[in-house]
Amino acid sequence: MVSFYSFAQTGIGTTTPDASAKLDISSTTKGLLAPRMTAAQKTAISLPANGLLIYQTDGVTGFYVNTGTSASPAWLRVNTDWTKTGNDIAYTAGNVSTTGTLTGGNTSTSTISGFAANVTSISANYPLTAADNGKIIQSTSASAISITIPTGLPTGFNCTVVQMGAGQLTFSGTYFNRGSFTKSASQYSIVSIIHLGSDKIIVSGEMSN
Repeated sequence: MVSFYSFAQTGIGTTTPDASAKLDISSTTKGLLAPRMTAAQKTAISLPANGLLIYQTDGVTGFYVNTGTSASPAWLRVNTDWTKTGNDIAYTAGNVSTTGTLTGGNTSTSTISGFAANVTSISANYPLTAADNGKIIQSTSASAISITIPTGLPTGFNCTVVQMGAGQLTFSGTYFNRGSFTKSASQYSIVSIIHLGSDKIIVSGEMSN
């Protein structure tokens, strides 16, 4: 049986609804079932109120709440993929990204673990792009090739180039080098490329002309 009580608060299954709740539902055998719908049906809701909650049954399933306005809905999934153990938090269901600042411990004992640089192999002339940031680029070419360093790379861009093949590498573009060198020294030589901002790029390492 369901009972309603006419107080400042409404209780279902209880005669003493909590004073802080407008609606207090009490049960030890049943739960509260939110409206269930597909992503398309969710999107089709007309002027959804801020705070509206639904359960999405397809795509990335889960509870979604409108954190935007009725005119400009912004559906946010109530995330259940994060796992917290003690002071550690983990996310294993996909990618984690940020457009803001990611701050570490910034002490002499702070470390980054579990990350590895991607190694890209090339065998022909190669233009660097922003996607090469943090990569190790190895040339396996037996003949000489050119690596082009463009303007507009992100500040802090850095990559390491290794001449694994016999072919010498020529670095083209506008950059600084202490000895005005433009080529890798020999097979197995290592060259670092660092962008300090405002297209001030340093190319340095085992180089020659």
